[in-house]
Amino acid sequence: MARDNAEALTKIQWAANLAGMLELRLDVMFDFDIKEMIDASKRPVIATYRTSREGGEGFHDYRTQIKYLEDAVKAGADFIDVEYSMPPEFRRELLKNHGSSKVIISKHILHGTPSGRELEEIFKNMAATGADIIKIISFATNPEDNLRILGLLPLACDYGREIIAFCMGPLGRISRVVTVQMGGYLTFASLEEGQESASGQIPIKKMKAVLEMLSS
Repeated sequence: MARDNAEALTKIQWAANLAGMLELRLDVMFDFDIKEMIDASKRPVIATYRTSREGGEGFHDYRTQIKYLEDAVKAGADFIDVEYSMPPEFRRELLKNHGSSKVIISKHILHGTPSGRELEEIFKNMAATGADIIKIISFATNPEDNLRILGLLPLACDYGREIIAFCMGPLGRISRVVTVQMGGYLTFASLEEGQESASGQIPIKKMKAVLEMLSS
């Protein structure tokens, strides 16, 4: 989470010693040079423009969003994050023209967690887009929500698809930790306290300590 290119370059170097990959949140930046940021990273890069309706700060129109992500593809981003809520006619442009970048199709459910049946339907619809990785994130309002969202992991395995799935919010922290042990493609962590990009995110040093404890 950086406000301009200079801050991003500093954080990229800092994160390189801690993270397996980096997410560049273009929606929170006032100005940026996507190629300079990607070239500076020693880790794989996810280029993301998160709109306000999905929990981010982005307000630009769809054409501008597409341009940012297409620029990221040209600059060599390993992944681009495409919101499932983007109208299909715009979304298809990125799914057709993503070069060597893999596409993460994402959906953020900000005010709760749907039923297991609803989540399964959402998963199937997103899988039909042909994206490389499906990302479904909900908000935990009770502990049981974690079980429902993590139930998508064996479903994705049955379909032979990669998935990122866990809950946001304080009650969702447990799912952020165990998702990778259960077959989730990745989990997210903040660089430190106060730099979270979503509610319930755990600072990376704490996250790594917990993951190492669970894998030992």
